[in-house]
Amino acid sequence: MKPARLKLISALTPYIAVLIGLYILQNAWVAIGLYHFGIIVFLIYGDRNGLLKSVCTGWDPIMAVVGVAMSVMVFPIIYFFWGHMQLEGAPLNSVLVNFGLHGTSWFLFMIYFSTVQPLVEELYWRNYLKCGDEYLSWTDLAFAGYHIFVLAWFIKWYWLVIAFIVIVATAYIWRYLASKFEGLIVPLLSHAVTDMSIVVVVYILRNK
Repeated sequence: MKPARLKLISALTPYIAVLIGLYILQNAWVAIGLYHFGIIVFLIYGDRNGLLKSVCTGWDPIMAVVGVAMSVMVFPIIYFFWGHMQLEGAPLNSVLVNFGLHGTSWFLFMIYFSTVQPLVEELYWRNYLKCGDEYLSWTDLAFAGYHIFVLAWFIKWYWLVIAFIVIVATAYIWRYLASKFEGLIVPLLSHAVTDMSIVVVVYILRNK
């Protein structure tokens, strides 16, 4: 199979994982486990040269500060707008519990989501599926698209539209930074702070 076609097929990995994990089995650990297992398989099957080096190169202090500052803003945006965003009849805590995220499971998920998730995703979306620094790539759309299927459990439809646009833009910025500075360290740092901001604000909101 041609590499380009294989990469198109591999982009279905998160969609299949979310479908099975969240929509059929309703278990967040199954979803993220299948997602990451699929990514690892494709990373092993693909070109592994420079994979480890990519996460340690591409440093730029100015863009790192800007990226972290923008990522931290996720926290106040979600916190202050959550009352308008939240899907009616779907309390945050109830949805999370239904997905198996409570007690120790929830705390372990917070740690995993803030550390392993951004690393695996950057290696996959901005390295394995890299498409240079063009203004819009199918990978940006695919990256944003699978997030919408997750967010559909939590927020109203018109906020899903806004979220899709924001995530596409974010994917482009991370891809551009990875290409411009020839490494993943800046987008990885920004991605990790974004995910950490999300789990912290979710932790606060579910206990309000």
